[in-house]
Amino acid sequence: MSQSRTEKTEKDRLIVRRLMLSEGATALGDGLWFSMWAVYLTSVQGIPAATMGLAMGLGGGLGLLAALPVGNLADRFGSRETLVVVSVLRAGFSLTFLATHSFWPLLFAAALFTSMETAAKGSKVALVYLLVSERDCLPVLARLRVMQHLLYAVGAGAAAWVLARQTAAPYHAAVVVNGLTFLVSAAILIRLPHVPPVPATRRPISTAALRNVPFMAIMGSTALLALCWALLSSGLPLWLKEGTAAPVWIAPLSVLVSSLLIALFQVRVSRAGQRLVGAVRSSWRASFALAGCCLVFAAAAWPASPVTAAAVVLAGLGLHVLGELYYVAARWGLSIKLMSHGAQGQYQAVAATTEGAVVAVGPALVVTLVSGGGGAGWGMLALVFLACSLPVAPLCRRALRHTAPRAVKEGTG
Repeated sequence: MSQSRTEKTEKDRLIVRRLMLSEGATALGDGLWFSMWAVYLTSVQGIPAATMGLAMGLGGGLGLLAALPVGNLADRFGSRETLVVVSVLRAGFSLTFLATHSFWPLLFAAALFTSMETAAKGSKVALVYLLVSERDCLPVLARLRVMQHLLYAVGAGAAAWVLARQTAAPYHAAVVVNGLTFLVSAAILIRLPHVPPVPATRRPISTAALRNVPFMAIMGSTALLALCWALLSSGLPLWLKEGTAAPVWIAPLSVLVSSLLIALFQVRVSRAGQRLVGAVRSSWRASFALAGCCLVFAAAAWPASPVTAAAVVLAGLGLHVLGELYYVAARWGLSIKLMSHGAQGQYQAVAATTEGAVVAVGPALVVTLVSGGGGAGWGMLALVFLACSLPVAPLCRRALRHTAPRAVKEGTG
């Protein structure tokens, strides 16, 4: 018995290790690509900035539509196999940017790439849920996010080197390297244990998640908390430049500090979302922290001293990190605890799609409010953050009545 338990423990560790290696490979490519794509497309591929922004935005929106069909495929054919195929397709689709020099090819490339990027997020959560015990699911997801942040930073560092080059070759090479990271990820994923697909007799209809109105409402409402990322990447730099006496270089410093703090505390905070009641509370904490962050950022406009203004911004950053940590914990907890057994793929696809939609429109929304409204714009964002978690508890009670009883997870072989 003891030997069997030891073997299982070692097997679980190997599974987690391979998941982390796969996540690290993908994050390295993501950090490289997302830190240089705007310069690559405009300066190297010669696409006007306005055209590039429109094509990437529309293409990204179209790409979100693929997540639910892919989620159904994960339930039908197995999460591991689906995620491997998605990773291989991400590799191929990432290379389409090498041939984009105008609006329509870029729109096509952005739609293909975003479709697999969003599908991968939902499929990954479903795979982790099926591979590890339910008790370990959120801690493992948190560890993967830590790996993601660390390797994303490494990829961003590599992108800084590419951006310093004066020729096109390093940029094209970086696009190829990005594609290769997805192939490496797929090669690691294929060595994970096979997860049996859901038998047809036990598989809900392909639109079960969409018909679960309470679940859809919860995912749509809490997805608004994902505006926290646009807050840091788009709203804060603009606000520092136009609305405060604080130095603008605090913006990239904030991203770095935020990433380090998330790497340090995500595993610990994610434990709060392991029970449904904890996930609900985490959504409330995220809302209050992010709303407070907005008000503190708005207050940074008052001090005339750059040092004082910077101190206020850093205080707001602390609330932002807290809000992001609890948002991620809440999102995982709610989506996992409320999904129907046998439809993990499609439920997680809905979660990924709703979050992806907010991430897509977030920068434009935040910039519009901050640039046009100043302090009032920050106040409106604070109200959005406060309001989006208010219906979560009553919606959870309705979702529990709607969701089919969840069976005990079967072994994964």
